[in-house]
Amino acid sequence: MQTETIHHISYVNSDLTSFMNHLEQHYIDQEIGAFISTVNPEIGYAAIKDRDYFNVLSSSNFILPDGIGVVMMSRLTNSRLQSRIAGFDVFKELLGIANKKKKRIFLYGAKKNVIENVVSKISSEYPNIQITGYSDGYVQDRAKVAKHIANAKPDMVFVALGYPHQEKFIHNYRHLFPQAVSIGLGGSFDVFSGNVKRAPSWMIRLNLEWLYRLVTNPWRWKRMLSIPKYALAVLKEEKTGKTFYPKPEKDHTKQL
Repeated sequence: MQTETIHHISYVNSDLTSFMNHLEQHYIDQEIGAFISTVNPEIGYAAIKDRDYFNVLSSSNFILPDGIGVVMMSRLTNSRLQSRIAGFDVFKELLGIANKKKKRIFLYGAKKNVIENVVSKISSEYPNIQITGYSDGYVQDRAKVAKHIANAKPDMVFVALGYPHQEKFIHNYRHLFPQAVSIGLGGSFDVFSGNVKRAPSWMIRLNLEWLYRLVTNPWRWKRMLSIPKYALAVLKEEKTGKTFYPKPEKDHTKQL
């Protein structure tokens, strides 16, 4: 699949429909596993700061531009991404495929009440899906969860631990479930369960979902500061041809 590289991260350069068709035909139908990462500017900047995390992301089969900021950044460089591919939309598409083809899934992440609501909703709306197991994101023994997933033998693994934990989990343990399409989904379980509302469709169409999140969750403004920092790093590299690495910052990411 065609990609475009921004600050050494190779993003899928496609749209949602084309990407899902490719994933279904070449991976799901062939029972070949895949590691999918969904990256926004905040995650892109985190990968610049943390070389280990960058290496984790780089091990993905597909890195999706899940953020209009990444797409806009591509248009300021020689890399031009076609469109944003939102992780939540991929999640819904994968559920549709799993229901159509009677696939097995495992869900990992979020709070206990949220994951239980997600399981209940999937069972109701996608009756052909076999949920082989699930776990909330606050279980301390992640190796034990990974073994549970391995024993369940799912076709798809949905991990919603937030970055960088979800990507590191898949990277570290995917060898235990190599047949599965595994994807990090951030806060998608909260949205799917109805615990958090997604932006209205018109805002999504206008690429203003980030604004809706900021208005409804004002505390996110600190996280938004990573956008200009990411832009600066990308543009400096574009101008000088040299990779720009910022000074290390304290990691404020909460461990789930």
